[in-house]
Amino acid sequence: MPRWTSLALALALLAGAGDALAQTEHGKMGVFDPEMLWKQTDLGKKYNADLSETRDRLQANIDKKRDEMDGLSDKLRQQQASLSDDKVQQMQKDIQNKRIELDRLNDDAKREMSQQLNDVQGRFQQMLVETLDVFGKEKAFNLILDKSVIAYNSPQIDITQDLIAKFNDMHKVPPTPAAKAPVKKAPEKPKETPNP
Repeated sequence: MPRWTSLALALALLAGAGDALAQTEHGKMGVFDPEMLWKQTDLGKKYNADLSETRDRLQANIDKKRDEMDGLSDKLRQQQASLSDDKVQQMQKDIQNKRIELDRLNDDAKREMSQQLNDVQGRFQQMLVETLDVFGKEKAFNLILDKSVIAYNSPQIDITQDLIAKFNDMHKVPPTPAAKAPVKKAPEKPKETPNP
């Protein structure tokens, strides 16, 4: 979310919460760091690990294709003088095809990473909103602000660590599916032949 949008949202929240704060003698406020929640909650760590795993897998495919292209280019440079014109043209065509495949792989990788990042950030954001709602009501907060949209806050009102604990409590990391062992079939009994 762009910073100016977050600031506008925070100002709107402040304006809307002004009446509530004015009505209470002591308005209870809290500030949290969403980046810390992303990095330190159990689910945030899992999402980051999943993203890293996807990035590494995609990069390995790209590196393999680049190595194939570089290998062909090196082979052409080393053997060009001894090859026929037809063979040189064929190798140049093969290198060009590898370059096209590499470009496609890069584009696909960017698209896949972007889609996965948007997906997990969207889910995480939704869970964060739910957590803030429950936590704010439980602890009787009048206002909870995103630390990135305010210029200063007293460390005493930073509730990031408490929110991390609440988030972990509300949103458990799903267990990873264990590899299933193949089901062994009992040996079949030989069929009895009917007596004549």
